[in-house]
Amino acid sequence: MPNYEVVKYTVEPVDGDDQIAVTIHASDGNKWEYGIPFTRASGRYQFPEIDVLELDFGEEFARELVEQVEALVASLCR
Repeated sequence: MPNYEVVKYTVEPVDGDDQIAVTIHASDGNKWEYGIPFTRASGRYQFPEIDVLELDFGEEFARELVEQVEALVASLCR
């Protein structure tokens, strides 16, 4: 069971860096910010915190977030 609800979130590239910025605003007023490094040559990225976000916000949100990150990384690696 999630501990918080997501009010809004953004997934965007970091200018000049091989990194994705994720910002999550939660129903309790807190804000989470993550920098997710990726490799343009392979499209691989590291985001070990997704397990914690799944616990806090639920499996559905975690899956949606991963899909957003993967889509953005794929578009940046073209």
